[in-house]
Amino acid sequence: MVFKIIYFALISFLAMGSIGFFTRSALRALPAVKGRFGVVARIKKVLTGGEVLSFGGVNIPVSTYQVLRFTVLGIWLIAAVLLRVIRGLSSFNMQLFLLVTVLVATTPKLKMGRIKLPFLYVNDFFKKRRREAANMEIYRTISMLINLFTIKGEVILGSNYILEEIIKTVKVTKSVYLKMLSMWNMNMREEAAGYFATAIGTKEARDLAGVFLKLDYISPGELKGQLIHYQNNIKTERITAREGVNERNGNLIYILAIVSAVVVLLNFLVVVLTDVFSSYSLLSF
Repeated sequence: MVFKIIYFALISFLAMGSIGFFTRSALRALPAVKGRFGVVARIKKVLTGGEVLSFGGVNIPVSTYQVLRFTVLGIWLIAAVLLRVIRGLSSFNMQLFLLVTVLVATTPKLKMGRIKLPFLYVNDFFKKRRREAANMEIYRTISMLINLFTIKGEVILGSNYILEEIIKTVKVTKSVYLKMLSMWNMNMREEAAGYFATAIGTKEARDLAGVFLKLDYISPGELKGQLIHYQNNIKTERITAREGVNERNGNLIYILAIVSAVVVLLNFLVVVLTDVFSSYSLLSF
C-alpha cells in the first residue's frame, strides 16, 4: 500500500511538474515586462498572442488552448490517481488509456508523421463550411451587381464605389474585401484580385476576381452581360451538383432496399428449410 501511494504521488508530481514547465517555458519566451503587474501582463500576452486556431469563425490563441487542454488533462489525471489510492478505482488503466488517447487526439496539429489527427478533419470541415458560406455571398454579390448596373444604366461607377457597395452587404468575407480594397487603393490591383481569389479559394471567387479587374476598363453593359453569364454558369453547376447528390442518395436508397429484400428472402428460406428438415426428421422416425 505504501509503495502504491508513493507511485501515484510521483505520477501526480510529474503531471504538475509538466504543467508548470509548460507555463514557465511560455513565459520565458516573452521579454520581461516591468511594473507592478508585470507577471500578469506577461501571462496575458502569452494567452492572447501567437498562433491562432480558427473554428467556424471563432479564433482561439494556441497558447490559451494549450493551457486549457493541459489543465483539464492534469485535473483528470490527478482525480484518477486520487480515486485509485482512496477508493481503489478498478478502471484506472482504462482511465490512463483514455487520457493518453485524448491527449493525442487534441494535439493542435494536422498530422503526426503520416498519421492524420482529428484536427485535420475538424479543420477541413470548417474550411468547407466557410467556402460554402463565402460562395453564397458571392452569388448574392453577383446578383447585387447585376441589379446595380441595371439601375445605374451606362453611368460609369468606378471600382472603388462598387467595392465599397459590396462591402456593405457582406459578412463572412468582409475582412477579405477590406484587405483587398486596401491593396486596391495602393494601386496593387493584380495583387488585390489574386489575394481575393486565394483567400476564398473557390472557382467562383477566381471568376469574380477577374470581373473586378475589368471594372474600370469596360462599360457597365458589358460587365452586366459577363455577370449574367457567370450567374447562369453557377446556376447550371449548382443544378448539376444537386442532381449528382440526388442520384447518389437514390442509389444508396436502392441498395438498402435490395439488401433488405435479400435479408427478408434469406429469412424466409431459413424458416422454410427449417420446417422441411423438421418434417423430414419426424418422418424418419
